[in-house]
Amino acid sequence: MDWGMYLRPMRFFYAPVVNTPVHVLEEGEAKHLARVLRARVGDEVLLTDGKGGRYEGQITALDKCQCAISILHVAQVAPVSPRLTLVVAPTKATDRFEWLLEKATEIGVSAIQPVWTERSERRQEKGDRWQRILVSALKQSQRFWLPELQAAVDFRGFLESSSSDAAGKFIAHCEASASADEKKHLLRAMVPGEDSWVAIGPEGDFALEEIAAARAVGAKEVSLGDARLRTETAGLAAVHLMQLAQLA
Repeated sequence: MDWGMYLRPMRFFYAPVVNTPVHVLEEGEAKHLARVLRARVGDEVLLTDGKGGRYEGQITALDKCQCAISILHVAQVAPVSPRLTLVVAPTKATDRFEWLLEKATEIGVSAIQPVWTERSERRQEKGDRWQRILVSALKQSQRFWLPELQAAVDFRGFLESSSSDAAGKFIAHCEASASADEKKHLLRAMVPGEDSWVAIGPEGDFALEEIAAARAVGAKEVSLGDARLRTETAGLAAVHLMQLAQLA
C-alpha cells in the first residue's frame, strides 16, 4: 500500500453519495473552493461519503458555481474499532452540547445517542443542526466515518432497547456506588477491543432510579476521576478514555 497518498495534504469534502467517474460538488462547496480556497483546475482533492469511502480526485472544471472532480482512486477505510456509542443528555446551554458533538467527532466516536433524563433541563432536539456540526467536524478532522446521530429518546427507553447491543455498558455518575463493588475508573473498566456504550448524565447528574435501571440491564457504574465535570467535558473525556483503553 502506498501510505504516502494518505499523507499528502489535500482539500477534503463530504458528500453522502460520491458519483464516479466524475463527481460534481454542490454549489456551496464549489463557491468555497473557488472563492475562499482559490483552487484551480488540476488541483487534487479528497472526498468521503462518511461511510468509509475514500475518493481521491482531481479538479477538471471549476467556476464560481460549479466544480467537477474526476475520481482517480477509490478505497474503503475500515471503521473505528471497537465501536463506542456516547449516550449523553443534551446540556441546557446548546452551544456546550454542540461543542461536544464537534470534539467527539474529531476524536473518533462511532455513534451519539442523545437522551432525556429525569433532570434534563432542556428537551429540544435540533437534529438537522447537530448533523451539520458532525459533518463540519468530519471535514475538519479528515475522518472517513461520520458518527451515527440517533434520534433523542428517553433514557429508560434507551436502556430497554439496548440491553444486548454492546458487550461493554457503562454509566458514569458522581453518586456513591449502589453496588457492592467500588466504582472503577472508566479507563480500568473498559475492555480493549470490546464494543461499548457510555452514559453521561445532565448537569444535575442521573437520578438514583436511573442508575439502578442501568445496572438492571448490566451497566457498570464508573468514575471519570475525582473532579466533578460538566456534561460536555465528561462526554469528551469518555471518548478519549475509550481511545486510551485500546492501548492497554
